[in-house]
Amino acid sequence: MEILKKIKEIPTWLRWVFRVVMAYIALLAVILASTIFVVLVTFTFIIIDFFSGSESLKGYAEENLVPISEFMWNLFTLLVPGL
Repeated sequence: MEILKKIKEIPTWLRWVFRVVMAYIALLAVILASTIFVVLVTFTFIIIDFFSGSESLKGYAEENLVPISEFMWNLFTLLVPGL
């Protein structure tokens, strides 16, 4: 019960500031995780093409996945001050 009383004593504006900061951090985490995933898939496609001798997956990765990962990385660096 004491915890509920202490939570109710926190001003509403401070709770909203905390929520906004946590949402911002969650957005950054999602953007960075998706960027890492796309880069990993891109490198996987290139390695598969290297060992298989074809160029189809490499071409797909360079046409579609590289621009996506560049956009996501630029978005991440735009949202993080100082990068």
